[in-house]
Amino acid sequence: MVMNSTQQGTNMVVSSFLPFLAILNPFALCLYLAGVMDDLRSGVFVKVLLRASVISLVAFWVFALMGEPLLVNFLGVKPEALRIFGGIVFFIIAYNYVTRGYKATEILRGSLEELPSAIALPFMIGAGTITEAMLLGKRHGPYFSMFLIFLGLCVCFLVVVGFKLVKDCLKGEREKVFERYVNISSRINGLLIGAISADMVVSGIKKLWLQT
Repeated sequence: MVMNSTQQGTNMVVSSFLPFLAILNPFALCLYLAGVMDDLRSGVFVKVLLRASVISLVAFWVFALMGEPLLVNFLGVKPEALRIFGGIVFFIIAYNYVTRGYKATEILRGSLEELPSAIALPFMIGAGTITEAMLLGKRHGPYFSMFLIFLGLCVCFLVVVGFKLVKDCLKGEREKVFERYVNISSRINGLLIGAISADMVVSGIKKLWLQT
């Protein structure tokens, strides 16, 4: 009985953690930031990514703790409206990646002070990740949901930093081949993100229509 209850608890945690990590999508984030990685030294990039992760962590904690009351009761924003807006933003990002590849991240070329917030929103903080943070808060309570969100961002941080280190180690022809595959993967990922964003907009409009 104890074994079964422990296993059920573990399965519940995994089933809650993995969707959040999947929507946060550290592998897609590596593709998004490939252009930024070319511009920054490893130490500077790690600091920028760390600040972006902290900004995202605070935002996710706020939505995990306050959730729908913050959106609906205080701000008067319906979750469906947030989903539609997030879908539109990601559709624009996806279009840039399909047409320009990973060089679409040229929009992130700004001062180091502005770069962490530009990475955090919308690449890390989006309608999907905010919704998952709210669901984690509902399912697991404040403290454990905060731990799961922290764990997810740690995994994401380590994957992106590892990608940066591998990228820096490649020189010559290997670097060119690597960049070619990154560019192709960015365009393919843009197609997938475009399809997901279109679905977000359509499903959000349907739910708003049914509520009227």
